[in-house]
Amino acid sequence: MKHIAVIGGTGSTGKEVARQAITRGYKVTVVARNQNGIADLGENVKFAEGDVTKAESLVRALADVDVVISCFGPTNHKKVGNLMSSGTINIVNACQTLGIRQLIFMSGFVQSDGKEFSFVNKLILKFLHSYYHVSYKDKTVAEAAIQESILDWVIARASALMQSKPTGLYKAGIKVRISPFAPLSYSDCALCLLDAIEEKQWTRHIINVGKK
Repeated sequence: MKHIAVIGGTGSTGKEVARQAITRGYKVTVVARNQNGIADLGENVKFAEGDVTKAESLVRALADVDVVISCFGPTNHKKVGNLMSSGTINIVNACQTLGIRQLIFMSGFVQSDGKEFSFVNKLILKFLHSYYHVSYKDKTVAEAAIQESILDWVIARASALMQSKPTGLYKAGIKVRISPFAPLSYSDCALCLLDAIEEKQWTRHIINVGKK
């Protein structure tokens, strides 16, 4: 039985990852700064105190873990600072220190260069790069830190997400053309993140994830 740690496991997607991981038979630990919201996930989900801004706390929290799924992120993308870059670097370093091989990292479609998107979506993407320039640059550093690591990583660039009825379906793959503004449910995004654990074709690649 693999032991999965979900960083950002109290967020909308992270909670769905934890819930679905339990149903698949994984051992699950949610890594968060406090236990608020952990009780909602059931007694089979364990809690480990950890803060992505504090490297030493992650080393403690991720002990005995086989796979890390990162769903953490800022609540305000206009006031992100260097949270994503510093936090991701700390996660990567903790994984390498502990010998954890797999890291599944949830990113966003805004990080794309837009080559596989429609003409209209490319124009919108350029605007978003400018509007969220601080967030875009910070997450670019975060993704680069993952790609330069020795880990078996997958970066999943998800489309717009929303709380909606899960379908159990999604479209995902390397350079797969998605509709970035067609919202995908948090649950279906979580399904993809968990599938990435066993989908070897995605290892050390960036994938797009969207509504099917």
